[in-house]
Amino acid sequence: MKAIEVEAPGGVEALRLVDLPEPAPGPGEVALAVAYAAVNWGDTQKRAGIYPDPVPYPAVLGMEVAGIVAALGTGVRDLRTGDRVAALCGPRLLGGYAETVVVPRPYVLCVPATMSLETAAAMPLAGLTAYHLLHSAYRLRRGETVLVHAAAGSVGQAVCQVASAVGARVIGTVGRADKVAAARMAGAEVVIDRSREDFVEVALEATGGRGVDLVIDSLGGEILPRSFDALRIYGHLINIGEAAGEPNFPIRKKLYERSTSMAGFEVLHAEPGSTRWRRGVRFVERLMGAGLLRIPIAAVLSLDEAAAAHALLEGRGTAGKVLLRVRGDSAG
Repeated sequence: MKAIEVEAPGGVEALRLVDLPEPAPGPGEVALAVAYAAVNWGDTQKRAGIYPDPVPYPAVLGMEVAGIVAALGTGVRDLRTGDRVAALCGPRLLGGYAETVVVPRPYVLCVPATMSLETAAAMPLAGLTAYHLLHSAYRLRRGETVLVHAAAGSVGQAVCQVASAVGARVIGTVGRADKVAAARMAGAEVVIDRSREDFVEVALEATGGRGVDLVIDSLGGEILPRSFDALRIYGHLINIGEAAGEPNFPIRKKLYERSTSMAGFEVLHAEPGSTRWRRGVRFVERLMGAGLLRIPIAAVLSLDEAAAAHALLEGRGTAGKVLLRVRGDSAG
């Protein structure tokens, strides 16, 4: 099978199209004929060798896919070959940039008949991350206000939509004026262009000076310490990435300024296969089926254009998901 492999960390030139043996599912596993693979920020970190968790090189990148069930391992009884599904790519979140990927059954989501596989490929990671951020890591309640950084990105848009679905108020920030519309379409009531506005000032004004209940920060860098200033007293911040760089500030001192709190986040800590995980899968499947979770596709490139896809994502000019067409609609 064709796959994109990284033999050792490096730039986009490290992405190589190779031929690898076709994998077969073991007990409790599902083999998918991959139609589309999503390109995520974590993929670029793994390629560059800066991902927080260890990566076994050589590695086939790819954290999430959509496609057709090609084969079932023993013990998998609730799926059939030919089913249309989306999936996270197992406990290491690797392997999606390939014509076939094998994943444990709990990592698979069923795709509604009304949704294309192209659209579905953008859903698993963003949808489950949004659900567990707002239901597991923090219990967002109706009427609360959440500030979402990078609200035009795939995870940011999913967080906006899930927050809106539970009746919360959403304030989003974006890095460029041309991303405002995407954040607003995702459900952000107030959208702040950080290139022209002080997001702390606008967030405080929008909350009558009280501050927001929750901040979801995927940027880090200089954005993270300032985000605490937008929180209410006893407010909470969850950091999910460092797209703007590694933050460097006296965190303990910052927490004491408004008696705030901070947490990190990893979606797989929700324990795939657990009751909590299954609730998240059902929630995301329900929103997908109702058309309440939509991540726009910014670009679709062929598998052998993986380097260009990484360059596009790292250029930060996209609003939505970048996909690789692997088998495309011929996957079935």
